[in-house]
Amino acid sequence: MKHQTCAACRFQRKKCTEDCLMAPYFPATRFQQFLNAHKLFGVGKITKTLNSVSPQQRSSAMYSVKAEAEYRARDPVGGCYNEIKSLLWKIRTTEDELQHVHSQLCMFRAGGENAMAHPLDGYVYNVVQDVEYHSQLHHQLQQNIVQERSLI
Repeated sequence: MKHQTCAACRFQRKKCTEDCLMAPYFPATRFQQFLNAHKLFGVGKITKTLNSVSPQQRSSAMYSVKAEAEYRARDPVGGCYNEIKSLLWKIRTTEDELQHVHSQLCMFRAGGENAMAHPLDGYVYNVVQDVEYHSQLHHQLQQNIVQERSLI
């Protein structure tokens, strides 16, 4: 079976060997992905990154390199920062909406028909629970990122 030239070797116009360091991460079908990473980091830094981490961490490191390059290609000024900022804004607005719905549920459960007369009576905002919730949410988001990386 013939080994197909990876995108990195194709770009550098060199022969791609069976033990090519970049072949698993930049197959020939992902040439644009390699160009984005090359434009942002360069072949030398990508190779240095791959050599500086353990073989078990290479997939995760390359996921980060490719993701950052992709976000930078989409948004040359903001890159990953704007994407993170957008996601955090969505989380905050969803949490605010959830908090509002929760407060309305508490009002209706506690007040019955009189709940509309005093909409915020009986609602107490608990800072400790809120911080714990944000911590749990952050942990869950990190787990989701790790799971997504393992799928790529």
